[in-house]
Amino acid sequence: MARKLPPLNALRAFEAAARQGSFVAAAAELGVTPAAVSQQVKALEARMGTAMFRRLPHGLVLTETGARLLPTLSEAFDRVAEATTGLSARAPSGVVTITLLPALAAGWLVPRLGRFRRAYPEIDVVLRTDRRLLDFGREDVDLAIRFGCGPFRGLVAHHLMDEDVTPVASPRLLHARGPIRGLADLAGEVLLHDTDAHPAQWWMSWRAWFAAAGLPEDLASRGLSFSDSSVLIAAAVAGQGIALGRLPMLEEHLAEGRLVPVLPEVRRAEWSYWVVAPAAHFARAPVRVFRDWLLAEHPRR
Repeated sequence: MARKLPPLNALRAFEAAARQGSFVAAAAELGVTPAAVSQQVKALEARMGTAMFRRLPHGLVLTETGARLLPTLSEAFDRVAEATTGLSARAPSGVVTITLLPALAAGWLVPRLGRFRRAYPEIDVVLRTDRRLLDFGREDVDLAIRFGCGPFRGLVAHHLMDEDVTPVASPRLLHARGPIRGLADLAGEVLLHDTDAHPAQWWMSWRAWFAAAGLPEDLASRGLSFSDSSVLIAAAVAGQGIALGRLPMLEEHLAEGRLVPVLPEVRRAEWSYWVVAPAAHFARAPVRVFRDWLLAEHPRR
């Protein structure tokens, strides 16, 4: 007997809108317009004979019917995605070009690439490290890992990970200096400054850290300055001073003891890392596989 199912596009539009809480966010995920999502949801509501959402000025709220349908539908789509990804990823081949910050490539992605190569030996990866925001329309790039808070206009964006920041230094430097009990103890130390940080990235500024602790900002003015985070990290490892360590970039240094936290204080950055690309790029199996692998390497908690 043939199954009498609502149109698949209508179900996908409803499920995405319910998860995202808005037609605009669902449209970005699905690569269509908000009007198209709204029309598909209206078609589903007409088919079901009941409303799925209450439309409010600042978002969507599920009705009782919508709330009952969503878990089953999400589970079904997850199972379909898992099954089809498994089939398409059995022997994907091709080249994936990804762009990201040099320090993130060196500190987070490169140490993991061996696992990807073992899992998908037929996919070649090209890393393009650059601090510029490359234009997908002009550059030969499949994916980007971008650090920001969005929105990423015209792009599908997947949250990869947050960034925590804490003061770090070489254990040799700390052994020679002695214990540090608080931020005020750093006033006489050589501080390593990242001059390439965006003005909105206050969490990467020593002056902002001192000001937040109620200490004079000029206490944080001395030290060494760097326009490249990779070089700043190298200077910290070499014992040249104390840095504000961006933890996603320092996993291996911390694990192997080349750097250690100076203070227990950790601050969460207001920006996050996102995997972004135009929706059309995900039509290529190698791009989808690499994106899914990236997200699995740092699952959201």
